[in-house]
Amino acid sequence: MLPVVGAYAAQRRGEPVSSAPLTDDERTLRDLAYALIAPPITRQKWLVTLADLQQSRVLPNSNPPFAVESYASTLIDVPYRSSTARYSRLIDDIRIDSVRVTPFFTVAKRVIDMDTVRERGLAGIGRITPQEREIAMARIAENRMLIGWVYRRLGERVQGYRFALERLLVKTPAPAAVDAERALRAYEERLAKIPVLITPAQQAEGPQYFKR
Repeated sequence: MLPVVGAYAAQRRGEPVSSAPLTDDERTLRDLAYALIAPPITRQKWLVTLADLQQSRVLPNSNPPFAVESYASTLIDVPYRSSTARYSRLIDDIRIDSVRVTPFFTVAKRVIDMDTVRERGLAGIGRITPQEREIAMARIAENRMLIGWVYRRLGERVQGYRFALERLLVKTPAPAAVDAERALRAYEERLAKIPVLITPAQQAEGPQYFKR
C-alpha cells in the first residue's frame, strides 16, 4: 500500500508523480538509493520506518530533517565489550558507504543519459498526447529528485560520521581514532570527486562536483 499512498501524498504536495513503469535501471537506482538513505545503525525502529515512509513518498524527503547527532548517540549508547569496537563499527560504516557510492552513481549516470534521450525524443514525436508528455516528464523529475536526495544525504552522513568521531574522542579516546580519521578523510575525498550529474542545458555552466 505504501507506493499507492505515497503517490497520492506526493501529488497532494504538488510533487511530480509518474504512472510509467520503471525501467531496469530506474528500479536498481531506487534499490541502491535506499542503503544510502536509511540510517546506518539505529536502535530506534521508528527511524527505519521514517526512511521507508520518505522513500515511498508518504512523507517528503526533507521532513523531518536529518539528525546528525543520532548516529553518534546510537554508537555510544549501544553496549560494547571494548571501546575500540565502537571505532571499528564507525570505520566499517564509513567504508561500506564508500563502496556503495560507485554502483549508485554508475546507475544514476545511465538513468540521466536515458532521461536526456527521452526528453529530446519528446520534442521529435508528432503524435503524443499531453498526458503522455506529462507522465514522461514526471518520471524524469522523479529520477532527478531521488538522485539529488542521495547527494544531500551523503553530505549529511559524512557530518554524522564526523560528529560521532569527535564524540568518541571525548568520551572514549583510543588509538583506533587515527584509523577512523583516515577512513573518514578518504571517504570525504572520494565524495569530493563525484561529478554532479547534470542535464545538457546545465553543461554550459561547466563541471560541477559534489558539495557538502
